[in-house]
Amino acid sequence: MSGFDISMYRDMFVEEAEELFESADNVLLEAEKNGSLTDDEMGQLFRDVHTLKGSGASVELAYFAEFTHDVENMMDKLRNHEIEFIPEMAGTLIDGLDVMKEILQLECDDEITRELFTEKTQELLVVIRAYINGEDASADSSSSSEVKESTPAPTETTSVEKSNTNKSWGFFGEETAESENDNEVELNENFGFFDDAETITPEAKIEASEVKDEPKVSAPKAATPPKAKKELKEAPVAKKAAASTIRVNLDKIDLLMNNVGDLVITNAMLTQFSTTIEEAKVRSSVLERLELLERHIRDMQDSIMSIRMVPMESIYSKFPKVVRDISKKLNKKIAFEHEGDTVEIDKAMIEGLTDPLMHIIRNSLDHGIEMPDERVAAGKPETGTITIAAEQANGQMIITIKDDGKGIPADLVAEKSLKNDLIDEQQMASMTDNEKAMLIFGAGVSTAESITDISGRGVGMDVVKTNITKLGGVIQLDTGLGIGTTITIMLPLTLAILDGLDIAVGDTKYILPLSSIVESLQPTAEMIKKIGDGTQDLLMLREEFIPVVRLHQLFDIEPKHTQLEKGMLIVVKSGATKIAMFIDEFLHQHQVVVKPLDKNFRSVEGIGAATVRGDGSIGLILDIMGIIDAQKKSEQINLDLKDPTSNLKAS
Repeated sequence: MSGFDISMYRDMFVEEAEELFESADNVLLEAEKNGSLTDDEMGQLFRDVHTLKGSGASVELAYFAEFTHDVENMMDKLRNHEIEFIPEMAGTLIDGLDVMKEILQLECDDEITRELFTEKTQELLVVIRAYINGEDASADSSSSSEVKESTPAPTETTSVEKSNTNKSWGFFGEETAESENDNEVELNENFGFFDDAETITPEAKIEASEVKDEPKVSAPKAATPPKAKKELKEAPVAKKAAASTIRVNLDKIDLLMNNVGDLVITNAMLTQFSTTIEEAKVRSSVLERLELLERHIRDMQDSIMSIRMVPMESIYSKFPKVVRDISKKLNKKIAFEHEGDTVEIDKAMIEGLTDPLMHIIRNSLDHGIEMPDERVAAGKPETGTITIAAEQANGQMIITIKDDGKGIPADLVAEKSLKNDLIDEQQMASMTDNEKAMLIFGAGVSTAESITDISGRGVGMDVVKTNITKLGGVIQLDTGLGIGTTITIMLPLTLAILDGLDIAVGDTKYILPLSSIVESLQPTAEMIKKIGDGTQDLLMLREEFIPVVRLHQLFDIEPKHTQLEKGMLIVVKSGATKIAMFIDEFLHQHQVVVKPLDKNFRSVEGIGAATVRGDGSIGLILDIMGIIDAQKKSEQINLDLKDPTSNLKAS
C-alpha cells in the first residue's frame, strides 16, 4: 500500500455514506414512530449498514468497520427473525447510527484512538450485544469490563475477518446479494483495489503469515430462513437497477451548460451575420436552418437542466432526524410533516437552501413550539406540528415553513433591533407587527433568554436571509401570538438559465427576468400621482399605488424620455413588493445563460448577474430585489435631507 493515496476513495465513501445514513435513519424514525418494522425494512436496514461496514473497511476505516460490525450483527439477527423486534430497539439503532457517524468523522480526521473509541462505543455496545444475545438490554451491566472483554484486540484475527465481509463496495455498485454467512469469507480475500486485507487493522499491520497461523474465528452457523433465501434470488435485479445510475460532479454539468451557452451565442452571431447575405433565397434558407439549430440547442438546454433538477425529497430527508433529536432533548412532542416531495429544484441551489431551512426548523423547535403542558393549557393539541411545503408557481419555487406554536413576539424583536441600532424609534413606531417580526432576520437579534447549543446567539436567522438573498430569493413572514408562524421563501427555479426581456434605457440595454414581470403599460397623466415635494411618483393601477423607479436616475444614464407618459412602465415584483420601472422601450424576449457577476467582476447594486449576447457583448441582468432596496435607501436619504433629526433617538 506504500505510495497509495486512500483519501480519494475515502471521499467517495463519505459521500455515499451520507445517503446510506439518511436512508437508515428514515426507516428507523418511522419504526420508532409506528413501533414496528416490516421484513422489507429490516432487509433495507441490513443492506445499508452492511454496505457501510464493507465500504468503510475497504478504505481502511478500521474503527468504523469494527463498531459497525456489531450494529450489522443486530440487523442481521432481526432480518433473520433470530430475535424479535421491540420498539425500544429503534432508539438503540438510531443511537448506533449516530455513534457510527461520530466515529467516521473522527477517523477521517485522524483523531481516533483506541481509548476514545472505547469511550464512545462501550455503553452502546453493552445494549446492542445484549439484544444480539437475547438478553434484557435494560438490565444493569458492568459496562466497561464487559465490553473490554468482548471487544477483540486490534491485532486479533477477528479484527481483519469482520472488516473483510463486503465483496462489492458501495461506491462501485451497491451490494445487494450478501453472503448467507459473512464470517465464512476467507481471511486473505483481496478487496479488489487494495493489496491485502490486513492493512485495515486500527493500530498495526498484521503480516500475512501471522494471520494464516492464527485460528479462524467464526460465529455459529444459523440456518438461513426462507425469507433470506428469497431475498438472495431477487438481489441481481436490484443490482441491475442500481447500476443504471451514475454519479456526476455538478461542476461537469456546469461546464456542459456553459458549452451549450456558447452554442447559443454562436448561433445568435450566425443569425445576425446571415442578415447581411444579399441573395434573398440563400438568406432565407440559412435562417431556416439556423432556426432549426436554435430549437435543437434549446432542447439540449432543457435536457441539461433536467439533469440538474432533483426532488425536494432530497432536502426533506435531512430534517426528521433533527426534529426527533431536538424534540427529545427539549422534552417536546413535535410532528414533522412535508408536502411537495416530488417538486424539483436545481441541484446547485440545494446546498444554499438546506442550511437556511435547518435554521428555521431549529428555531421553530426551540422558540416556536411550546412545551406539552403549555399547549394543553392554551387549548392546543399536546403535539406541535411543523410543516414544510414546496410548489412551483409563476416561474418560482415557493417554500413554506409553518408551525402552530406561540408565534414571534413582534414588540420584543423590535426592542432588540432598536437596542442593536438596526432601527430608530420613529421607524419602530410606524411598523406593523409583521414588519417588526421580520426584524428577527437582523444580525444579533434573538428572542431567546439564554444561549443554548440549539439557538439563541442571534446569528441563525441572519444567515437565513443572507443565504436566501444570495440565491436570488426573498423571504416573507406572517406570525400571530398564540397561533404560530409561517415563513415563505420564494426562489428562482434555477440559477443557471432564465427567460429574459431586453429593455432599453437611453442607449443602454438591460435584461429583465420574465418571472418577475407583472405587466407593462404606457401610462396616462391621470395614472401618475406625486407625493411629498413632487420628486416621488406613484402609479395608480386598479386602486393600487405602486412606487415608480426611474432606472436612468438609479444608474446615472442619459434617457431618451424623462416624462413618464412618453416612455414605458413595467410593473415588477419581488415577494409581495411591487415597483413600476420607467424605461424608454422594451425589445424582445430570449433565453439567457446566467453568469455570476460577483465572481467575474464585482457586486453592483441593482445588477444580479450577466450574460453574453449574440453579438458578443455583455448583457446585464437586473436584480429586482436590489432595485427595490436601492429605492428604499433613496427615499430614506431624501427623508433625512428634509428632516435631519429623523434618525436621532429621543434621549
